[in-house]
Amino acid sequence: MPNTVSARVQCGAAWGCRLFLAAVMVAPTGTSFAQETMRFEAEDVTTPTDAWKVDQYTEDHWNLWSKDQDAAKKWSGGKVLQSPRVLRDRERPNDGAPPLHTVVTQLKPGKYYVEIGGVGRPMGISFDGQTWQKIDGASRNLGLREVPASGFEMWVDDCFASTTNPGSCYYDYIQFTPLPDPNRKPKVTGFAETRVRENLGRGVVALPAGDNTIQVGWRLLQDDPPQVAFNVYRRVGPSSAVKLNDTPLTATTDFVDSHPVMGRENEYTVATVLDGKEIECSPLARATPSPTVRNYVSLKLNGNHTFQKCGVADLNADGEYDYVIKQPHDNIDPYEQYWKPSPDSYKIEAYLSDGTFLWRHDLGWSIERGIWYSPMVVFDLDGDGSAEVCVKAGEGDPRGPDGRVATGPEHLLILDGMTGQERARAAWPRREDFPSYNHASRNQMCVAYLDGKTPCLIVVRGTYNVIQAVAYEYRAGTLRELWRWNDQEEGPRYRGQGAHSMHAADVDGDGRDEIFLGSAVLDDNGVGLWSTGLGHPDHHFVGDIDPDRPGLEVYYGIETRRPAHGCCLVDARTGEILWGLDKPTRHVHSTGMCADIDGAARGLECYSSDTDGEKKSNVRWLFDARGRLLRDDLNWGFGLRTVYWDADPQHELVRGPKIVKYGGGEYENGPTGSVVGVADILGDWREELIVSVPGELRVYSTTLPAANRRVCLMQDPLYRADVAIQAMGYTQCPMLSRYLADE
Repeated sequence: MPNTVSARVQCGAAWGCRLFLAAVMVAPTGTSFAQETMRFEAEDVTTPTDAWKVDQYTEDHWNLWSKDQDAAKKWSGGKVLQSPRVLRDRERPNDGAPPLHTVVTQLKPGKYYVEIGGVGRPMGISFDGQTWQKIDGASRNLGLREVPASGFEMWVDDCFASTTNPGSCYYDYIQFTPLPDPNRKPKVTGFAETRVRENLGRGVVALPAGDNTIQVGWRLLQDDPPQVAFNVYRRVGPSSAVKLNDTPLTATTDFVDSHPVMGRENEYTVATVLDGKEIECSPLARATPSPTVRNYVSLKLNGNHTFQKCGVADLNADGEYDYVIKQPHDNIDPYEQYWKPSPDSYKIEAYLSDGTFLWRHDLGWSIERGIWYSPMVVFDLDGDGSAEVCVKAGEGDPRGPDGRVATGPEHLLILDGMTGQERARAAWPRREDFPSYNHASRNQMCVAYLDGKTPCLIVVRGTYNVIQAVAYEYRAGTLRELWRWNDQEEGPRYRGQGAHSMHAADVDGDGRDEIFLGSAVLDDNGVGLWSTGLGHPDHHFVGDIDPDRPGLEVYYGIETRRPAHGCCLVDARTGEILWGLDKPTRHVHSTGMCADIDGAARGLECYSSDTDGEKKSNVRWLFDARGRLLRDDLNWGFGLRTVYWDADPQHELVRGPKIVKYGGGEYENGPTGSVVGVADILGDWREELIVSVPGELRVYSTTLPAANRRVCLMQDPLYRADVAIQAMGYTQCPMLSRYLADE
């Protein structure tokens, strides 16, 4: 834990008061940055002193209260300014106790995060002495404030009442954390001269659609010109291919073959047509007609196991997505009440798109069998067209007597996607800087384009307390460290703000990705961009949630107990809370949901659930993009997955083996097995479901006809980054950087 250095110094204010300065000076190993936090006791920087009595409660003065039993051991630390009881909002500031005037002149000019201590019940603050705003325990963090050379100035008054628990309000201290120099670390310059992109093919898929028909789908790519068209050909056996469409197809990128050759395997290829000429043909897709629907592609696994996670990427540079799984499906949580010894080790397995088994890598006993011990990302980091497999690894068998792994070397390991052979390694962030086994056992990864062109790997340790991050570039078999960061650099507002997933998105429009740790965000050069300070979110979604606002938004479900804002929408560029739940929450839990499920409500809908004392879902909310409560009577538990499945631009709900529309109606032939991922992998713009069944990986794809055509969703950078992180952490459905219903 960091050391705290306290010093008592003389205040330079005219009234000769004293103040306390608490500076966090010792940062975890591996960084040279630390933030100083300055705390001033309210009575030392506030006038007029005749506005309060000392240890005397009255109805028209503040009480500088120090005689509470064991006051020095409580939150006030000994003294606190207590107002008279406020039973209703006061008509005038001078009603009740007089307004207080706080002036802090001991600060250097600059930007500071400002927090008022002791606030529970509402009270009023003003920055001009005239206009008052209500704050309470949920809003005592005043955010980022500019402090001029004359110092910080604020007025405080007991003018607002609590609607649920009327009584005195309290003013204990005011705390300032300087905004660190955002340019203290250099901008990243990677190897890429232009943005590294996947070289995708058409992703043709053919599936029995029932009634002895076959549905054929393929990708529209972002480099396709607007006038691009397509022809579909069928071939059976040695016979010549037959074109199935009379004129080139331009409305959609799917086609229903109503008269395939019965009892035979039909082969389909899609030709790209430009200016009346066929310029290329896709690889073949095969299907046999059937009276029933078989809407999935099956890959047989090398064993009868299930799998927990799946990375989707092109391993062999053929333009089609391949699969890297982590098996088996079991999971162990590091929290002491849930932890148990691992019965066996995780294995990583790679398969090509045609089901060819490539290799197996045993993570061994040094990696316990749970998602937080074993993050994985599959991505083409060096731009050669073939993806690498990135995992956390250890050495040997370092288990202690109880089965926990708390010692031993830890590495970031880069494996060749085609062979599984090690290509590079680097040290993982240290476990020794964390206060407990549970805190140290939380590990994640993501991919971000930190310079706007080069895919970089971000590795993170910590969620609930200390958080550390390191960024790497992989090139020519070498990992190059770009920057490292820990929460101590930014001050207490960043401590414990991690989530159970990560996101990478360009929130400020400079082309470079920022890193979402959870309630805190890092800029592309590894410095803090903003933090809400709300605490640990169990789920957060980054995307164009409210299409009527510029830029991206973030929807949060906060696990940390909150008096308000346990569910909230935040501006992704600034961290400003746009709207939030105005009720207390105990523990908003699990995956939640953020998707466009209601075509009658503009924007995406947001869903979260709170928990009771037994951690069961007991209160649920569905909001629209503007924060209007749509429903609180849904039985969706802690959340559900969504998928673009039919022809409209709204998501459907995945409810066990059913795919249903919000508001009514369902589609047959939903997934059988455990849904591990959601992504636009095959066919047109609609999404696929990656499903684990014993001994098999299934990719479920819609056989419903499309109504229009859209560019492959995987070519949206935010969406692609979200799909990459599905191979680790909580599985959350990928988001888009645009509002699909407006297209």
